[in-house]
Amino acid sequence: MHTLSRCLNGQAGAPLVRRTGLRLALVLPLALWLAATAPNRAAEAPPPLKVLFLTGGGYHDYKVLAPHLTHALSRLVNAQFTVQFGLDALHDPHFATGYDAVVYDVCFDDAPNEVLVNALQTTRAGLPTVMIHCAIHAFRNSPKVHEWETCCGMRSKVHDPFGPFDVVKLDARSPITHAFPDHWSTPGDELYQTISIQPDSHRLLQATSPRDGRVHTVAWTYEFGRGRVFATTLGHDLKTAASPDYLRLLANGLLWACGKLQPDGTPAAGYAAPGAP
Repeated sequence: MHTLSRCLNGQAGAPLVRRTGLRLALVLPLALWLAATAPNRAAEAPPPLKVLFLTGGGYHDYKVLAPHLTHALSRLVNAQFTVQFGLDALHDPHFATGYDAVVYDVCFDDAPNEVLVNALQTTRAGLPTVMIHCAIHAFRNSPKVHEWETCCGMRSKVHDPFGPFDVVKLDARSPITHAFPDHWSTPGDELYQTISIQPDSHRLLQATSPRDGRVHTVAWTYEFGRGRVFATTLGHDLKTAASPDYLRLLANGLLWACGKLQPDGTPAAGYAAPGAP
């Protein structure tokens, strides 16, 4: 009876109340501190890179290549790709507004002057740029082709017959090629012949022609005005483009051009795609 009376009067429950109050006194400030200081992952994660992927032209199956490359790259890089076939976008001098980079995987022999003027000025002004395969040979009939070649960082007009060849890494310290094999082979591609390369181009990969033994640069970086350019002549079709090593090369080249590649060859924080190897 006395115990019941003490409980009703709050005496027996006093230790319980004190213990509960002590826990709240300890836990509540800690919870508030954690809530205030814990990183908001959604807020801190950088938005995806917005990349304009321009493609189309002759001699290649771009309807297969473009979706393959953009899908594969989006699994390696925190990026969203907008694919546009043809050159219509380049009639607008502000075609790259809202984009973080532009990729040219094109093979057009001709283009109106304004198209190249807009493309060149956009890279020169600082837009990160990636050139893939026939982009190096593009616009050969344009009066501004030499300016385009300068933007690419290398001049090339012809290629060896399609076939397998070996690629050698030239710079093991470059973050772009840090993880690329020292010796790598493609089961089939077009080896573009290097006529000349800009003195400031930094060569990353080269290949020796199985036909005549001449050596050609197949991947490099260059700065055109304020724009960083990564370029590779590799990638005629899926024999090369299906290679994980090649896809990582493109991914790293894109990240490097955007300033999002660390010295050890890994993406800057937040720029690897979720679950990327």
